[in-house]
Amino acid sequence: MEVKNYHDMSDEDLAELCKRYDDSALHTLLKRTESVIANCAAAFSDSRFENEDLIQEGMVACFRAILSYDSGKGASFRTYAAVCIKNALKNFVRKKNNVFLSADEDFVPLGDETVGSTTTEDEYISSENYKNLRKSLKNILSQTEYTVFSFFVEGLSYSEISEKTGQSLKSVDCAMQRVRKKLKSIL
Repeated sequence: MEVKNYHDMSDEDLAELCKRYDDSALHTLLKRTESVIANCAAAFSDSRFENEDLIQEGMVACFRAILSYDSGKGASFRTYAAVCIKNALKNFVRKKNNVFLSADEDFVPLGDETVGSTTTEDEYISSENYKNLRKSLKNILSQTEYTVFSFFVEGLSYSEISEKTGQSLKSVDCAMQRVRKKLKSIL
């Protein structure tokens, strides 16, 4: 059996391994991305938001970035993850404040970069990678946490998740808090 030296691998290689159930690659990549998450969170930190909440939102965004990263698109994983994290934090702050952010000059819509450029093969590979990473998350999260997290990653709001699962809004919020703590503990 070949022993892998994760610390010598590129972020892009680690992202691909993460999509194949490799928990060690996931741990290594999250550790490397920790400073990116912290820097992005610091840019949004002020008296209204706890830095810890921003970092947790950044962690969730990092998982989304791992799921959706495609090395064939030309961007490094670190650059792609930073854009995903910044956009997620902007959305988090926007939702919390219920106002449009004035510091929107570096906002990059992610949807535009893949329009019309995916093939059936790309879609299949992406779906397989997504399934593999989700299987790894099932080992970390309880069934309730996994269900709530799955809906959250798909873009549903807490109230929509509450409606779909039949849980109270408070239960959904508590489940997401536990998910964030577990994801943070991986670091």
